[in-house]
Amino acid sequence: MAIDEGRAWALRTLGADGVLVREQISAIIRDCHEKMANAQAEADMKHTGVYGQIWRKCLDEFVAVLGRLPSAEIIPRRGYKLVSFNGVVLFPWRFARERSTDIGSRPFAVSDTRISLFTQERDLAQQRLDIEFEHPELTQEERELLDAEAKALEETLSSHRVVVVPYASNPSALHSVDWGDATLGADGYLTFASMESLLDVGSGSLVDVEPAEDEGFSDGPIPRPQLGVKEEEADGGTHG
Repeated sequence: MAIDEGRAWALRTLGADGVLVREQISAIIRDCHEKMANAQAEADMKHTGVYGQIWRKCLDEFVAVLGRLPSAEIIPRRGYKLVSFNGVVLFPWRFARERSTDIGSRPFAVSDTRISLFTQERDLAQQRLDIEFEHPELTQEERELLDAEAKALEETLSSHRVVVVPYASNPSALHSVDWGDATLGADGYLTFASMESLLDVGSGSLVDVEPAEDEGFSDGPIPRPQLGVKEEEADGGTHG
């Protein structure tokens, strides 16, 4: 049986936990979107600055949820915490509010924190292929791929390798969730070696999270609170 290319890329890039990471990312961002959209509606404000804090919510939830996986490493970075696998840092990036915005049109290097993702040395001794843990989500073919790629992966890992997770959203809609291996150009813009949409990947539920009895979300339509906000109004920016 052929291995799904998206799952294979996740295994090659992030190691044994890569498949679970790939399946959870969309669920995490959907959950953050729902909570921040509801918070914006409760605030009853024309300015969408409440929802604008989704960038920080996603950063925190990546660490809280993905940081529980066996091979996860928590990386402190200039007042923030990020999660990495095999030395490859994951960074969620809200690059736009609208579906029509092109990722390549938005500069990434707008803060020292973001620049440091690609320039600051990390401890390569922490990088590891976590194959000693049970991974029932992997097929036999995927286990064989992981074993075959292990040595090559260790030899090619870079201390500055970053997988960026760009997403576009506003209080009314989550338009896109993608991910890809990114490099930062001298002009401050990102270049992606490849890109995969994760919007419809995964089960729609979070790993090891016990939601409150009256809360939760599913694969159904994303909430669209009626805020009465004009499209051109600012929402606190796309920070992080």
